[in-house]
Amino acid sequence: MAREGKTRQPAKAGSTAQGGGSSAPARKKTTNPFKFIGEVRQEGRKVTWTSRNETIISSILVFIMATLAAIFFFGVDSLIGWIINFILGLGA
Repeated sequence: MAREGKTRQPAKAGSTAQGGGSSAPARKKTTNPFKFIGEVRQEGRKVTWTSRNETIISSILVFIMATLAAIFFFGVDSLIGWIINFILGLGA
Protein backbone atom coordinates (compact mmCIF):
# COMPACT_ATOMS: atom_id res chain seq x y z
CA MET A 1 0.00 0.00 0.00
CA ALA A 2 1.43 3.35 -0.94
CA ARG A 3 1.02 6.43 1.22
CA GLU A 4 -0.82 9.14 -0.53
CA GLY A 5 -0.06 12.82 -0.08
CA LYS A 6 3.29 12.37 1.64
CA THR A 7 6.56 12.43 -0.23
CA ARG A 8 10.06 12.21 1.15
CA GLN A 9 12.20 15.27 0.76
CA PRO A 10 15.86 14.79 -0.19
CA ALA A 11 18.41 15.59 2.52
CA LYS A 12 19.89 19.07 2.53
CA ALA A 13 23.45 19.45 1.33
CA GLY A 14 25.99 19.34 4.14
CA SER A 15 23.73 17.58 6.66
CA THR A 16 24.76 14.34 8.33
CA ALA A 17 22.78 11.38 9.62
CA GLN A 18 23.00 12.69 13.20
CA GLY A 19 21.61 16.07 12.27
CA GLY A 20 24.92 17.90 12.75
CA GLY A 21 24.45 20.52 10.08
CA SER A 22 26.65 23.57 9.84
CA SER A 23 23.85 26.04 10.52
CA ALA A 24 23.93 28.24 13.65
CA PRO A 25 21.53 27.43 16.50
CA ALA A 26 18.22 29.27 16.47
CA ARG A 27 18.07 32.35 18.69
CA LYS A 28 15.63 32.39 21.56
CA LYS A 29 12.82 34.88 21.29
CA THR A 30 13.20 37.63 23.90
CA THR A 31 10.21 38.91 25.82
CA ASN A 32 9.59 42.43 26.97
CA PRO A 33 9.56 42.53 30.83
CA PHE A 34 6.33 44.54 30.86
CA LYS A 35 4.67 42.04 28.52
CA PHE A 36 5.90 39.20 30.77
CA ILE A 37 4.39 40.85 33.88
CA GLY A 38 1.12 41.33 32.04
CA GLU A 39 1.05 37.65 31.05
CA VAL A 40 1.79 36.61 34.65
CA ARG A 41 -1.12 38.73 35.88
CA GLN A 42 -3.42 37.16 33.26
CA GLU A 43 -2.43 33.66 34.41
CA GLY A 44 -2.93 34.70 38.04
CA ARG A 45 -6.51 35.68 37.25
CA LYS A 46 -7.16 32.17 35.93
CA VAL A 47 -6.17 30.55 39.24
CA THR A 48 -9.00 29.30 41.41
CA TRP A 49 -8.18 30.61 44.88
CA THR A 50 -9.50 28.94 48.01
CA SER A 51 -11.91 30.80 50.24
CA ARG A 52 -10.88 32.07 53.66
CA ASN A 53 -13.08 29.47 55.37
CA GLU A 54 -11.58 26.59 53.36
CA THR A 55 -8.05 27.79 54.14
CA ILE A 56 -8.80 27.94 57.88
CA ILE A 57 -10.36 24.46 57.89
CA SER A 58 -7.44 22.99 55.94
CA SER A 59 -4.92 24.61 58.29
CA ILE A 60 -6.72 23.22 61.35
CA LEU A 61 -6.79 19.72 59.81
CA VAL A 62 -3.06 19.90 59.04
CA PHE A 63 -2.35 20.95 62.64
CA ILE A 64 -4.48 18.07 64.01
CA MET A 65 -2.82 15.49 61.74
CA ALA A 66 0.68 16.75 62.61
CA THR A 67 -0.19 16.51 66.33
CA LEU A 68 -1.53 12.96 65.91
CA ALA A 69 1.60 11.94 63.98
CA ALA A 70 3.84 13.45 66.69
CA ILE A 71 1.95 11.56 69.43
CA PHE A 72 2.12 8.31 67.45
CA PHE A 73 5.86 8.56 66.79
CA PHE A 74 6.53 9.58 70.41
CA GLY A 75 4.66 6.46 71.56
CA VAL A 76 6.47 4.15 69.13
CA ASP A 77 9.84 5.68 70.05
CA SER A 78 9.11 5.29 73.78
CA LEU A 79 8.02 1.66 73.30
CA ILE A 80 11.12 0.77 71.28
CA GLY A 81 13.32 2.54 73.85
CA TRP A 82 11.68 0.63 76.70
CA ILE A 83 12.14 -2.71 74.87
CA ILE A 84 15.82 -2.00 74.15
CA ASN A 85 16.46 -0.95 77.76
CA PHE A 86 14.71 -4.13 78.97
CA ILE A 87 16.81 -6.34 76.69
CA LEU A 88 20.05 -4.60 77.65
CA GLY A 89 19.09 -4.79 81.32
CA LEU A 90 18.84 -8.58 81.15
CA GLY A 91 22.61 -8.88 80.76
CA ALA A 92 23.42 -6.85 83.86
